[in-house]
Amino acid sequence: MKRALQLLLAVSFVAMFLVSPVAAATSQGLEWGVALNDEFTFQMVFVDEGTQTFNEGINVTIIETPPAIDDPLLALGDIDTYDLNMTFYNGTSLGLYGILFLGLIIVGSHFGYPIGNFSLLTELAMAESWWNTNYSIINNAQVWGISFSETDGGEQASITAEYLKADGFCSRYILQSTNTTSSVVTSVSFTRTTPSSSFDIVGFLTDNALYIGVGVIILLLLVIIFKRR
Repeated sequence: MKRALQLLLAVSFVAMFLVSPVAAATSQGLEWGVALNDEFTFQMVFVDEGTQTFNEGINVTIIETPPAIDDPLLALGDIDTYDLNMTFYNGTSLGLYGILFLGLIIVGSHFGYPIGNFSLLTELAMAESWWNTNYSIINNAQVWGISFSETDGGEQASITAEYLKADGFCSRYILQSTNTTSSVVTSVSFTRTTPSSSFDIVGFLTDNALYIGVGVIILLLLVIIFKRR
């Protein structure tokens, strides 16, 4: 029992001096949920008038530390972006396929957003000069996003970008055209296949070291109290 108590004390002492590498949230509760060298996998699929014609895996790596977030953040456009590297699974560049991501300009221009205050992001998006009745906000327990839809000449065109609330990084990006008469769909989709909320035990321990240390000390005190009874 004595050795166990000594071990708990040592662990708590070390944990209290560990400092989380994650930047503190802004006064509005915003912080980045991703970091330099984070990697994600996606599946790019083309559907031409209801028939799938392309299906390839893509690797995406963050190659730049996410920038500081304005505090306070007053406009969605004030969120700076960070550089990404995208390749097919075999390592080749996306080449001209990268042009497909120009559609993000229509729905906010970002591949990732800060997390922590999606209500604020909604307010800022709806305050942008480009916002009109063709836009809508996607907001549920898992994702937040922006969608644009417009019907012209029997075709309904839409662009949708969704972001996981867990890390703020893109989870799905879709360019779609639907024939309003036949309902036949032509689309390009870019869907994240990396587990959305896989538990990173090392990251959890590092990010919450102080709380873990305090918890261990409380447990230690309780053990001592009950031991003396």
